[in-house]
Amino acid sequence: MSISRRERFLGICRFERPGDLFTSDSFWPETLEGWLKQGAPKEIVPKALSFHELFSAGSPFLGDYFQFDRWRSLTEVISGIGSAMANQPSGLGYGITRWQRTPVVPSYEPRIISEDERTVTCANGDGQTLRIYKDSVTRMPMYLDWPVKDRASWNEYKKRLDPNTLERWPADWNVYTQGMNKLGAETPIALEVGGFYGYLREWVGSERILYMFYDDPGLIENMMEQVLYLETEVIKRTLKDIKVHQATFWEDMC
Repeated sequence: MSISRRERFLGICRFERPGDLFTSDSFWPETLEGWLKQGAPKEIVPKALSFHELFSAGSPFLGDYFQFDRWRSLTEVISGIGSAMANQPSGLGYGITRWQRTPVVPSYEPRIISEDERTVTCANGDGQTLRIYKDSVTRMPMYLDWPVKDRASWNEYKKRLDPNTLERWPADWNVYTQGMNKLGAETPIALEVGGFYGYLREWVGSERILYMFYDDPGLIENMMEQVLYLETEVIKRTLKDIKVHQATFWEDMC
């Protein structure tokens, strides 16, 4: 007797299916291109897909070819890591949009600052300044500057973390929730939120954030409180109208 992906996922989560695994994964685009050279079918590198879709194994062919299980993340609700990236395409190229991590709304306007033969220096949707390598746009860029430097710059930045900003939510919420609940009858639905250190580091920078814990712990607390407010409000509104089967909390302390 066959069961839906949702039923199987919930059965695994409840320890009702010993030995069964719900398997999903993603690949760096360069990995897929390398496999293509080694004889994999050309469909594993679907050029029409965005970088985000490649990373989330969004191609039906990828899922079928690698026998992945399917789930659906609510990326249209700009909350967790990658949701802003998924909803803010950039025509600038070089994977610039890929490097926006946090759910600021509105995003900063991505722009190219300068470029040479090997690199592009740009500003991304998070308000960071970074240098991207042209020959490998998925390689970790060099981060040069960050938008939050002190309490004054934070007070301006936090305006982009309001859970009630209209652009944070799908325009027709009723239609969206009906569609997700219908899909959720067969496929697990996931809501992404997070994180209390990773987001702050993206706004402040690795070195400055470590000093800030000592030099201005009150500012750190205020930033974390805003993240908490944003994410709890998103969770409350989403769970009120959508049946969610999985919560993903992103954090990055490496």
